Amino acid sequence: MKQAHIFGIYKALQKYDISTGVPFLIFKEHYVKNEIDKYISTMRTGYSVQSVDEYRTLRKAMALYAKYEYKFDDGTITIIAAEIGKSVKDAKEIIRAGIDSTNYTDFYRKYADEDGESTAEDVTVDTTSNPEKLYFKQWQAETLFSAYESLDYRERSMVADHLGFCPECYGIYEHSKDENGNSVKLFRKGKAYIDLAAEHMLSSPETAFQIVNGAYEKMLIELAIDEYIHIVELRLKSTDNNSVTYEYCADHNNDWGKIHYTFGEDDYDVVRYIYADRKGDFFFATAGEWIMHNTGRKHIPRYMVVSL
Repeated sequence: MKQAHIFGIYKALQKYDISTGVPFLIFKEHYVKNEIDKYISTMRTGYSVQSVDEYRTLRKAMALYAKYEYKFDDGTITIIAAEIGKSVKDAKEIIRAGIDSTNYTDFYRKYADEDGESTAEDVTVDTTSNPEKLYFKQWQAETLFSAYESLDYRERSMVADHLGFCPECYGIYEHSKDENGNSVKLFRKGKAYIDLAAEHMLSSPETAFQIVNGAYEKMLIELAIDEYIHIVELRLKSTDNNSVTYEYCADHNNDWGKIHYTFGEDDYDVVRYIYADRKGDFFFATAGEWIMHNTGRKHIPRYMVVSL
């Protein structure tokens, strides 16, 4: 059923059109329900269900069977047959198959709780994982490591060392020996910039910092180009003792706007908006807030990539 659920989400993603204004979480429910119904209908014994529509007929017949107090006499079956649009013979076959299906498993397991009160639990509930969360977590990991693999060898090696994972297998454990000589798995520890500088024969920890954070920026740009995330790039245009002017760009599209900020002020001035902001986006707000909180007379970065 989890697989059916995920396949329904996948179908909905292919069909979804954001211009309709319908939230995706609502839109997907139709496809998810259809895939789950289709799966259940093929797993039941008895009546051979060839389509989702026939499965819905089965469900309607069983709802009517319950409404008429589970009576199986000719008069009741005739009424049900008329309501579902089937012959009396077919209606009997459908209801018999439905009875077999309802006896397939008890959906609710009854038991007494800690206070001795009788309660019931849906046996289909599985709290071990969330299929949507697992699907998108895997998708996110694959996308992220694809951006990581676009870096050059030294950048990949230093990022892996700094964060503490294997650059080849992405594992976070390494094999080692304990004090008794036994093989053990140890958690990989991230390395400080001073250690990275020594291992990679760099002039200073600051150089290691610049290389690692430059690699992060490249990954953010790669993800933004592929439309997985949104970013704002900032580059210093000019500065004096009282103010700075930055140019800002959305998603590495080379459309640059301009923001001026006077130190100590509680607001900034947008000198030139980018095209996306003129259409209603708020990239300028991310850029302006970053400039206000991260620049001063003693700290004026020349270039920065900020993810939204």
